[in-house]
Amino acid sequence: MVQPAVSVSPSSSKRSRSKDSTQSATNSSLNTPAANTPFVTPSASANSLVISSVVPGTPANGDVYPPDATPYPAFLTRAQQNVHLKWSRLEWTQMERLRDAAQANASDQPNQWARCTGDEYALRNRYANVDPYQHNRVLLEVPEGQFDYINASPIVLEPSKSGEPLKYIATQGPKADSWPHIWRMIWKENTSPAVIVMLTQTHEANREKCYPYYPQSPSSPDMRTNEHDEFEDGFMHNLHLAALTIDDEARTQVREIDMTTDDGSDSRKIWHLLFAGWPDFSVPEGADRAGMLKLIDISRSKNADNSTNPRIVHCSAGIGRSGTFIALDWLVQELDEGSLDEVPDTEDPVMKVVEKLRDQRAGMVQSRIQFQFIYDVLRERWRERWIAQHPDEALRLGLTTTTTTTDDEQPALKRQKSIHNTSSPQGPSASPEARAQLEAELMDADMEYEKGKT
Repeated sequence: MVQPAVSVSPSSSKRSRSKDSTQSATNSSLNTPAANTPFVTPSASANSLVISSVVPGTPANGDVYPPDATPYPAFLTRAQQNVHLKWSRLEWTQMERLRDAAQANASDQPNQWARCTGDEYALRNRYANVDPYQHNRVLLEVPEGQFDYINASPIVLEPSKSGEPLKYIATQGPKADSWPHIWRMIWKENTSPAVIVMLTQTHEANREKCYPYYPQSPSSPDMRTNEHDEFEDGFMHNLHLAALTIDDEARTQVREIDMTTDDGSDSRKIWHLLFAGWPDFSVPEGADRAGMLKLIDISRSKNADNSTNPRIVHCSAGIGRSGTFIALDWLVQELDEGSLDEVPDTEDPVMKVVEKLRDQRAGMVQSRIQFQFIYDVLRERWRERWIAQHPDEALRLGLTTTTTTTDDEQPALKRQKSIHNTSSPQGPSASPEARAQLEAELMDADMEYEKGKT
């Protein structure tokens, strides 16, 4: 069962020290007195996250876009000049919420920003300082008296014109000791077909970012969930990988998974979309950037109903890459529906949607570079749409659509290793099924290699 979201004002950001990051705490955007409020002590099962305020590649000349004759709305025209100020406002609001919740906890007073803190919660968290609001979390369906916690938050965004809400569940990458919980959640919260958008690799920088909770390869197509009957309610399922393909345009592994009850009496179809080209704390570049936008379209088309059947979106912590993806999904729909055509100069839909996301899950859109990325992508999409709608005027102004730069054209970019490596021994002429199986096996081998490194 999902507890209802309470929509209030802007929100917050993630915090503190991390075993998974080499960045110093002095670079943290939360290095303020408010960050010293007490929180759950990190346990062996839950690291902490560091959030860097450094934006790689940011121009040092006032953050201005190159001159462009495209008639952008004010929020995109002034985006570069104002992004630092807006980001600071978002972070400050989050600090205030953290402080208010900590003070309320100390006095046993209820608070709308109270987080799920305590040892019992910490054991199920991947990171000690990334947890949902108590008032807005998904409740696992478990027998009475059992602990119903999963680090997952229901997200609802209302489009301006269509009237059909967009629903998501933002969650952390499952852990080795509790990965069946995500399947328990999906069985309760979703109808068939459902969609999972996975925006992290299982291992990055020699650290586990997400336990491989899904069938990975056609050579090992079956998994059994909850085989030890953790909650003693007989809730056990079989997962079968019915198909694995690679969508080259979206740079995404597409898995069709059949989830069936132990007795075979009921089943669900799950589309599992794994996009591996998005480094943690950062943004996709080059062809990965175009692929991520294509992934948005695929995730919508494969879902039963995006207004009633929430898409499951997760990265490692379930706030940075996940929040950025959800924000872009909503904004792209707003743009396509024409809702951004006449935005008043005093309004900023990007700021608005990040505030709404942080109202529902703390820290959504994790870094300033991700916040800036949303403006950059939306500006690009606006330009392409305007040129398509006004070809004659665009020609007069000398405007043409831009092609996303490929990785080969950006030698300075240090992208994380992706499964979409063109050096496959089978070459481009191999069948999609054969290539998908080979790439899955290569990914398995890479993962084993990374796990063995020290």
